[in-house]
Amino acid sequence: MTTHVLTEQLGDTLHITLNRPDKRNAIDMPMFSRLAAELAEAEREPLVGAVLLSGAGESFCAGHDLRAFSSWPQQPDGPVPAFLHALAALRKPLVAAVHGHAVGIGATLLLHADWVISTPDAQLLLPFVDMEIAPEAASSLLLAQAIGLVRAKRAMLSGAAFSGQQAYDWGMVTELCDRETLLATAREKAEYLATKSGSAYARIKWLLMSPYDVHRRIDEEVDAINFAVLKQRGVS
Repeated sequence: MTTHVLTEQLGDTLHITLNRPDKRNAIDMPMFSRLAAELAEAEREPLVGAVLLSGAGESFCAGHDLRAFSSWPQQPDGPVPAFLHALAALRKPLVAAVHGHAVGIGATLLLHADWVISTPDAQLLLPFVDMEIAPEAASSLLLAQAIGLVRAKRAMLSGAAFSGQQAYDWGMVTELCDRETLLATAREKAEYLATKSGSAYARIKWLLMSPYDVHRRIDEEVDAINFAVLKQRGVS
């Protein structure tokens, strides 16, 4: 079991920590598999009322480990699709605590969180154009829904970083918080949302997220990434 993903039950909250600080918590294949398993278990476990996701060290998540792209193309049940579908299937409250860098999947996964708490100076980056691959996590659908089409194009097509403050102003971040109190604030919010967790919460979240569209878009994006990776290798 990878130590790069840590879990701790705090009251009704399952706290998941990305624990690869020397790599700014870039996610490799064992981490994707572990995250998929933890999210699926959290959805089933009655003792879990909410999930909190944070990153150890100086960043939230630097995205997909570039060396792990050797594991692409991904099959439908591969580590990355499994994680993305588990993330999209979570009906319990999900809180994310963001600081430092949130790059690629470290930013797009936030679109599935119910409450995103960020430091104002966090740096979010969607580098898909520069990497010549498609985005993931149904972000090609959800980002425009969250912040509007014009801003989504600006963020995705320019590949320019934007701050936690900008993300808050646009509607991608729910709440701003300083670094010193970020984790405590996120834990408090997760515990609060855990009191709301239940069948009504799950049903409302399900309706808001249009799950059929989201899961279908996840698969379409994975197919597009598979194609792009093979093209970069000269395989058509």
